[in-house]
Amino acid sequence: MTLLLLLIANVCAPCHPAIVKQYESTGMARSSGKLSGATAVATVHDPSSGATYRINHDHRMEFERGPVQGSRMLEWFIGSGNVGRSFLFALDGILFQAPVSYYSAAGKWDISPGYEGKRTIQMGRAVEPACLQCHASGAQPEGGVSCERCHGPGQKHVATGKAADIIHPAKLPAARRDGVCAQCHLTGVARVATATRKAGTFRAGDLLSDHLAVFVWDAAEAGELSATSHYERLAASKCKQASGDKLWCGSCHDSHREPAAAEKAGFYRQRCQSCHAQKPCTKAAATSDCASCHMPKGATRSVDHVAFTDHSIPREKRPPAAPVAKRALRPFLPAPAQERETALGYAIAAMTEPAVRREAFERLQKAPRDVAVMAQLAQFHDRMGQEEQAMALCEQIVAIEPDHPAAAVNLAIYRIKRGRTAEAIALWEAALKRSPAMTGARMNLAVALSRSGEREKAIAALRQALRYEPDLEPALRLLRELGATP
Repeated sequence: MTLLLLLIANVCAPCHPAIVKQYESTGMARSSGKLSGATAVATVHDPSSGATYRINHDHRMEFERGPVQGSRMLEWFIGSGNVGRSFLFALDGILFQAPVSYYSAAGKWDISPGYEGKRTIQMGRAVEPACLQCHASGAQPEGGVSCERCHGPGQKHVATGKAADIIHPAKLPAARRDGVCAQCHLTGVARVATATRKAGTFRAGDLLSDHLAVFVWDAAEAGELSATSHYERLAASKCKQASGDKLWCGSCHDSHREPAAAEKAGFYRQRCQSCHAQKPCTKAAATSDCASCHMPKGATRSVDHVAFTDHSIPREKRPPAAPVAKRALRPFLPAPAQERETALGYAIAAMTEPAVRREAFERLQKAPRDVAVMAQLAQFHDRMGQEEQAMALCEQIVAIEPDHPAAAVNLAIYRIKRGRTAEAIALWEAALKRSPAMTGARMNLAVALSRSGEREKAIAALRQALRYEPDLEPALRLLRELGATP
């Protein structure tokens, strides 16, 4: 596959040609881009849905399941290719992830992470802004991570040429320096934008804790990794605990270049020996590759075919941690977490950790109310069958944010159950303008329109739903009942 890397117009190159040239070959620079040239033909069969996907030379992805057929043009990629790549297509001005990805380590195409087990063809997973925030430098996935992600806005530096007018991460105080890397390489259990800052507004030189509250479990997880767990794993290492602020990501990684495969072992061994020169390896079969023993690759959380390096630097390969009966969240960053951020952190954690759901609910009830808190609290009330409380919260949310997807969709359901069909239709339509790929909401809208005698509008809604879920049987069935074709 030939890929055209469209780096953001690089005003840095005239003064820093060697650095820019080196950087263009790094994983960060290659983390997103526009597809170009020809690709190898591939076929992937999804055993869960029964669908077959074919990737053609021109990047057209064809899909088929029985009589349902279609295609999408893959236009962009996300991921450096060191581990794998996902691919994106545009629909109605929104970017969506394709249901098939290429896994470099396994050397194969397969179902994309998160699509496993789906029973229908899924074309409606919108790319989250947070994905582009770390894989690109703007709203479009082109150009990878630009210089300004780590060095801050460059206009003033370009105008003056003064070193003081650009950020040098290594020269920042430790907390601000480390935030440059942690903005993308610190996952935690939950990341919550602070009440005073909007998500995605962090700039190099800021304190990350002014923008985000990041939570981790107070007890160690089992030995699974995630693609961006490097930062927290390093913090758990004895190397970091002994070295303090002296050790940071830049101690081992040169962000402007990556060593060639044949150079990696020696390159990183040299970094290790900057601290451990007086204590050589005692292994009988010692090699020059420190990382092979002390930074082993491990299975990743929820992603097959992929392994990431363990940055906790264990002296010996450790067995998986025993399950912990009760866990609590703690803030990872030095700044104390506020009541609102902690409540939202527990609400996020509760999605996959049932044991903390009660605490999440109790904390949300006590937290200062804003749209984010009310939306989570409404979901809890709804799941507990407390419909009146959930409805009241949804009403408050849509009064502030009329097209809030979750609140508008749920309030529409409450409205139609009470015979207020026109209000329900208006709410679904508002939510779908903002998030058009919600096929469940669109089906509800189509049924409501059909029962209200608005046949043509119902047919249009059903056809729109099939753009995002082409083999959605309820939509196909209702179209047949209305005497229409897909």
